[in-house]
Amino acid sequence: MNRLLMALIFSTTLSVFSYAADTEQPNVLFIMVDDLRVELGAYGGPHVQSPHIDALAESGTRFANAYVSVPVCGASRASLFTGMRALPDRFKNYFTWVEKDAPEATTVFEHFKNNGYHTVGYGKIFHQTQDTAKKSWTSGRAWVADYDQDPKRNTSFRNYQRPENIAEYRKTNRGPSTEMFDGPDESYFDGMVANKTMQTLSKLAKADQPFFLAVGFVKPHLPFNAPKKYWDLYDAEQFILPRAALPDGAPDRAYHHFGELRAYSDTPPKGPVSQEQARRLVHGYHASVSYTDAQVGKVLDKLDALGLSENTIVVLMGDHGYSLGEHGLWCKHSTFDVATKTPLIIRAPNKPSHQTVEGLVEFIDIYPTLTDLAGIDGPKQLAGISLAKHLSDDSLPARSAVFPRYHSAEAVHTDEYTLTQWFGADKKVKAQMLYDNKNDPDETRNLASNTDYKSVLRDLSKQLATHIKTRK
Repeated sequence: MNRLLMALIFSTTLSVFSYAADTEQPNVLFIMVDDLRVELGAYGGPHVQSPHIDALAESGTRFANAYVSVPVCGASRASLFTGMRALPDRFKNYFTWVEKDAPEATTVFEHFKNNGYHTVGYGKIFHQTQDTAKKSWTSGRAWVADYDQDPKRNTSFRNYQRPENIAEYRKTNRGPSTEMFDGPDESYFDGMVANKTMQTLSKLAKADQPFFLAVGFVKPHLPFNAPKKYWDLYDAEQFILPRAALPDGAPDRAYHHFGELRAYSDTPPKGPVSQEQARRLVHGYHASVSYTDAQVGKVLDKLDALGLSENTIVVLMGDHGYSLGEHGLWCKHSTFDVATKTPLIIRAPNKPSHQTVEGLVEFIDIYPTLTDLAGIDGPKQLAGISLAKHLSDDSLPARSAVFPRYHSAEAVHTDEYTLTQWFGADKKVKAQMLYDNKNDPDETRNLASNTDYKSVLRDLSKQLATHIKTRK
C-alpha cells in the first residue's frame, strides 16, 4: 500500500473518531441543593467552607444573577422541571404537583428519556418525591433515602440522629431546629444519597446509553442537621446577625411569620427568635452547606475517576434563596432578593472554564439550555431561553428583567431596580416596594413613595403589567 493511500486512510480514520467524539450524546448530572442561598466561596463569601462547589464554578460558568419563578420548594421545582412559569393558578405553593397543575406538561427528565436517555432520580428532585415518576424516570420511581431508614425511628425528613431528639419527635411530632451529631456523613440522608449516586455512576459508566442523573440534596433545609465535623468548621461568634426589621418604609405585607421555622420545638410560637437561637441557626445553616458541599465533592470526584467528566453536562443550583434573619425574616416565602436569587453553575463539554455571566437569567431557562446542549429539540411548552451561547461567551447580554412572584405579590427585577406589587381580588395594587439594586443591594429602604423615583416606579409598573398580561 503506497504512502499516500495510507495517509489518506489514517486521516479519514482520525476524522471519523474526531466526529464521533464531537457528536457523542452528552450525559447530564443535575444537582439540586435545597434552600441554597447565594452565600458560597464562589459567590463572594470567603467565610463559607464550600471548596467543592467553588471548584465546580471554577471549571465551568457561574451565573451571578439567577432568579426563581416562585420562592417556595414545590412550585419552584415544578416550574424549573417543566420550563413553564409560575402563575396565580399554577405552581403556587410548596405542595405543588406537576401532575395536578400541568398534567399535559413534559418534564425535562421525561423529554430526555423519550430521546434515548436513561433517566435516574435520587433524593429530593420534585418536592412531592414521586410526582411524574412513572413518566420521568426509566425505573418509574425516584429513589428517596427516607425509605431506607429504620421505620421504627420515625423521624421523617427531619432525620434526627441524637436519641433525645428522636424521642422528642416521636412523642410530640416536633424537635429542635438544629442538630450536631458526632457521626459519619452516611448518618444523614444526603450522605446516603451521595453513596447511592456514586454506586450508580459506576454502573452507568459501563452502559452504552447516555444518562440524565438528577441528584437532590436536602441540606441546608431545616432542621439544620449535620455531622459535628462540619459545625467545627465555624465559630458561632464569627457570624454577624443582620438587622432584624423590615426595610424602612416597607409595607406590612412584606412580613411573614416564617411558619416553617415555627414548627420546631425551640422556636417561639410568635415574635422574633432569640439572639441565641438566631446565632445557632446561622451556624447550623453554614454547617449544613459545608456538609452538602462535601457530598457534592464525592459525586464529582467519582465522575472524574470514571472518566465521565469530559462528556457530562453538570448543573448545580439551589431551588430558591433563603433568609437568615434579614428583614426580620427566616426561610423563603418573599420577593426579597435573598429569597428569590440562587446559585447556578453549569459546566458543559468543550465550553470554557472560569466564566461568570453577570446578566439576569431565570429558572425557566435551564430546560431549553439542556436540550440545546444535547442537540434535542425542546417541547412547545418551554417559556425560557437557552443559555448555551453564554457558556461560550460570558459577556453576552442576558435578560433585561426577571419576574419572581409569590401569592398576591408580583415582582420585576432589573439590573437597576426591583419593584414588588401586591394585588387585590380587584387586580388593583394594594401595596408596593421599590429598591435601588445598585446603591442599596441589601434592600433596606423602600423608595416607592419617594417622588424622586416617580418615573422609575411608573416605568417598572408598566413593564410588570405587560408581563402579567402576556405571560403564559
